[in-house]
Amino acid sequence: MESQQVSHYQLGRMLGRGGMGEVYEAVDLNLDRRVALKFIAPELAADPESLRRFEREARSAAALTHPHIATLYEFVRDGPRPFIAMELITGASLRAKIGAGPLPIAEALGIARDVASALAAAHRRGIVHRDIKPENLMLDEHGAIKVMDFGLARATQASRLTMTGTTLGTAGYMAPEAIRGEPGMPADVFALGAVLHEMLAGELPFKGDNPLALMYSISNMPARPLREVRPETPEAVEALVLRVLEKDPEQRPDAATLAHELGVLTGVRAAGLEATTLELEIERVPPSVPAKVEGVFPARRRSWRARALVAAVLVVVAVLAGFGWRERDRRNAVAALDLQTRGKTAHQEGRIDEAQSLYQQALRRNPKNAGALGNLALIYMDRGRLTTADSLLRAMLRHTPRDPVLQAAAHASLAEIRMRELAWSAAVQDLERAFALDSSSANAYNNLGYALIRNQQLAAAVAVLRRGVKRFPGEAFLFKNVADAELQMGEAKGALPDLDRALALAPDLASARGLRAEARAQAGDLAGARADWRIYAAARTDSAERARIARVLAERGVPLEPTEAP
Repeated sequence: MESQQVSHYQLGRMLGRGGMGEVYEAVDLNLDRRVALKFIAPELAADPESLRRFEREARSAAALTHPHIATLYEFVRDGPRPFIAMELITGASLRAKIGAGPLPIAEALGIARDVASALAAAHRRGIVHRDIKPENLMLDEHGAIKVMDFGLARATQASRLTMTGTTLGTAGYMAPEAIRGEPGMPADVFALGAVLHEMLAGELPFKGDNPLALMYSISNMPARPLREVRPETPEAVEALVLRVLEKDPEQRPDAATLAHELGVLTGVRAAGLEATTLELEIERVPPSVPAKVEGVFPARRRSWRARALVAAVLVVVAVLAGFGWRERDRRNAVAALDLQTRGKTAHQEGRIDEAQSLYQQALRRNPKNAGALGNLALIYMDRGRLTTADSLLRAMLRHTPRDPVLQAAAHASLAEIRMRELAWSAAVQDLERAFALDSSSANAYNNLGYALIRNQQLAAAVAVLRRGVKRFPGEAFLFKNVADAELQMGEAKGALPDLDRALALAPDLASARGLRAEARAQAGDLAGARADWRIYAAARTDSAERARIARVLAERGVPLEPTEAP
């Protein structure tokens, strides 16, 4: 097919053959860009039902936008061979990279983190990959990982065991439930765990001389611990991989949680941003006045959660009083409100399993109970089930269209999920929505400013945080985050007064102490930087942030002890 024109594409060289069929480099004549064309295998194209399924999956995949997902541009049915046009990835596959030997630990974790972030984005839209393996993970010209062919495996394979070209490697990434014919989102996470193990150990976590033996091992045998193969692997990394390779899909972290935990281990920002250290969680501003409101759970949560719960109760009561529901609906709503209230009490007292059960019972009685939806989402967030929490919060948004406080609460929690996934741009969007609905707390300013910093929107972050400082001059976190943005903009001298103010308000705020050491070093005050560093290093004995600040101080000539050197 060399040099042939198909539709509005001019074909170039053949790149290879995949599970779908032949793959060619091509030029989009309409947009003058290089693309990859994947032609559908003749046997698939000849079956109308299979072709419809493929088109349906391709349309879903085309809606995915993520820096680590290869973009699918269009599905073309013209001519004898239907094809998809997608982003052209010119680098090698991860399979080729693994073939050269085990990867450095930091590099392997970074690749897994970015793939997990891509999976989380797809899973939020209900799209499952079903064929995560090194062959479907490609490196672009900049070395960034790209996940290929999202959702298309189901359309091209009736069974992974009967497909043409099935290999031992493919079977090695199947989760136990996928072997039983029950693939889903947890199976994608399991497959990524197997890939991560292989990147680190140079071999799969399960052994077998043939596909059936390998699948028996996956279903029945424990995964081989990484440190047996690679002793220098940190214990935290080994423990995470073993959790991801749990037989029971309920015991695995979801993709969003995995992205968050890998982000903590690697200490980098978000996908597509400069790799520097950050605090991954939303910083929670301590309330200016200790709030002890009857019926509000728990005190450690942000104030919008307290207001959300009170508002949820008022909404339910207002509905019951004003609309004369049918008796059955009224009884269900009353029962749901009682269950939610009891769940709130259990939650407040730390009886989390009981609280979860009560919230679930409340939602069975009334699926629109906003308090139960929001509080159950918080439990799932704390337990690392971020995808489930996401769906509950979106239901809360659907059922409270006229309540700005509840809408703001839901968007703020969605933003926290996006932050855990390292999806800072999406987090900013949700926090901007929350801020527009309710900007009555220091948290609203702080969390939006913090997310803007992490998304490298530094000028916007300074503007938001300056407004927050003016309105809430007693909040140390606001001053600290203004200084963080200023430091990243190269304005160390401007950051110092804000850091002084932050530490005057909260002398034990270690992150501000570390930033002031950095700012003083950049401003030429080496003695002051050294003094701040000693206090900071005693508080932060082991963190990626500490290592980064140590590098900055060393580069600026601040004397460090041998044990402190980066």
